[in-house]
Parts: sequence; C-alpha cells; structure tokens
Amino acid sequence: MNARVNLVILVAVSTMIVTLFLTGCSETIKDTATEMTIKPIPSPDPSLTKVKVQTDGMLADLGYDNGRHPFSIGHEVLVDKNYYKTNMISRGDIVWFRIKETTEHQDTDIARVVGLPGETVNVKKGQVYINGKSLDAFYGNDTSMDKNDSLEKPLTLHDNEFFILADIRWRGFNDSQQYGPYSRDEILGKVIGY
Repeated sequence: MNARVNLVILVAVSTMIVTLFLTGCSETIKDTATEMTIKPIPSPDPSLTKVKVQTDGMLADLGYDNGRHPFSIGHEVLVDKNYYKTNMISRGDIVWFRIKETTEHQDTDIARVVGLPGETVNVKKGQVYINGKSLDAFYGNDTSMDKNDSLEKPLTLHDNEFFILADIRWRGFNDSQQYGPYSRDEILGKVIGY
C-alpha cells in the first residue's frame, strides 16, 4: 500500500513538473494596454515640448489613417517632460531620450520601451524576448529583421535600466540594440501625441 501511494504521488508530481515546463516554454509576455498610435492634440497644453523627429525608426505602418505619419523625419511630436516625475516608465511607452553618442546635428532620439529593470532581453530575427518569453504585442516583432539577430546574447537589465527599441529595428541607430541599456536619467520624457 505504501509503495502504491508513493507511485501515485510520484506520477502526480512528475505530471505537474512536465506541465509547468511545457507551459513555461510557450508563455508570452503580453502588452494589451499600449495603443498602436499616438493621437493628434489640436490644442496642446503649453507645458508640452515639441520635438522634431530626426530618425525614421518609429515609422512602422501602424494605421495612421490621415496620411500623415507623426514619426516621419522633420515632423513634430509632443513630449511630456514631467510625465515620469509622477508615473513609472512602462513597457510600450514611446520615449524621448538622450543618445549615447551625440553629434552636432543630433543629441536625442525617440524609441519604445520594451525591457524593464531586472528583466533579461533578447532580440532574435526581429522578435523581442523578455526572460525567454516572446513579447506578444504589436511592437514585439519586426518582420523586416527576420533574417538577422539584433543582439549577440541576452542582456540583463539592472536597477534603473531600460531597453528601448525602434519599432523598425534596422532603423534604430541610437537604441539599445546599438548602445545597450538606457538609464532613467537618459529618458527625458514620454511622447504623448502630435
């Protein structure tokens, strides 16, 4: 009788372990809160900063229906430089940040937060992975990068570090695939509209 109980317990525990392993391998990180597009703000608050778009890494076709993509080079977006004084930086936020290698023509850029402090990030053939799980979001996979890996190996973020990417990976000249994590101090504000 004791052997039979032990066998039942062993089978039950083994089944749980296999189930946990299999579901852990197929899990994803989901972002259902981030909206695909930023909205026009006809009468912006004077506290917002107009920022001229200088690179086209955020020019993904996300359905801007008025024919004017706000992330076209030379267009202006609206940034709330005070937003992160009272709010946390979240996955999916489009941020205005200070670039690592400034030039006489550029010292800031715009990209999206995909990795948060304490997470391990990898990008394989355009797909973002967080802690080994694929990022299931409209910005989680860039099919234009399906033949190349952006990172040589996964990168673990420390406290106060963020992984930011252009939505079109190969156009992200100043993002984390080129320069590694960005600190909270390098993130200057949240893009909230145009």
